[in-house]
Parts: sequence; structure tokens; C-alpha cells
Amino acid sequence: MSLYNRVIISGLVASGYEVAEKEVIPAVRLALIKEMREKYRIKESQIAEYVGITQAAISKYLSGKYSEKVKAMEARLDKQIIDEYAKEIMNGKKDALNRCICMLCSNVNGFECEFSSVKESRV
Repeated sequence: MSLYNRVIISGLVASGYEVAEKEVIPAVRLALIKEMREKYRIKESQIAEYVGITQAAISKYLSGKYSEKVKAMEARLDKQIIDEYAKEIMNGKKDALNRCICMLCSNVNGFECEFSSVKESRV
């Protein structure tokens, strides 16, 4: 059974979109931020520009201030995909972040949403 079919929030079954918003997207950002910081050794302000969030948000991610659900989701993400998309983002490909989120969300949720144009299993 996919994550989409079994997540319950406040007694209600959460849609895949809710799971994406609350867990998958933050987990993908976390994984990319860690990869960019550790592999490319760039400043938080530079990561913020690449990822499209504030430097304060980057600092929060790097300090470990995120939920256990996000930590658990991050652990489930395919590290090879994270590495490939981090490289694309660092090379200035503006759409790489959204493609990365769609790819990994599809992988963990077991479905493709109407917003996803990702059809391949890898980059």
C-alpha cells in the first residue's frame, strides 16, 4: 500500500498532496540542502538562492529544527536522485528543484499527481 493510501492526519486520510506539502517537500529540501552544504561547501545564503527559500530557513534546516516525520521521510529518499538533482541545481538548472520534488514525491507516494511531468525513473 502506498503512503498516499495510508497516511492519517487527525483521524482523516490525508491526500498525497497533504503528505507532499507537510513531509515530502521539506524532506527533499533538507536532503538537497545537506548535499549542497556538505558536497559543494557553499554558504547558506548561496543555498538559499539556489533552493528559493530564505537564509533563515536554510539555517533552520541545517540546525535540525524540523519534525520527526520530515526526518523519517528524508531517510526514505533515494540519495542518488538527491545527488543528481543537487548537481543540476548547482549548474543553474532552474527547474531542477521542482523536478526533484516531483520525482521523489512520486517515488514515496506511489503515484504521479496532476502537476508532475516526471515520467522517467531517474534523471
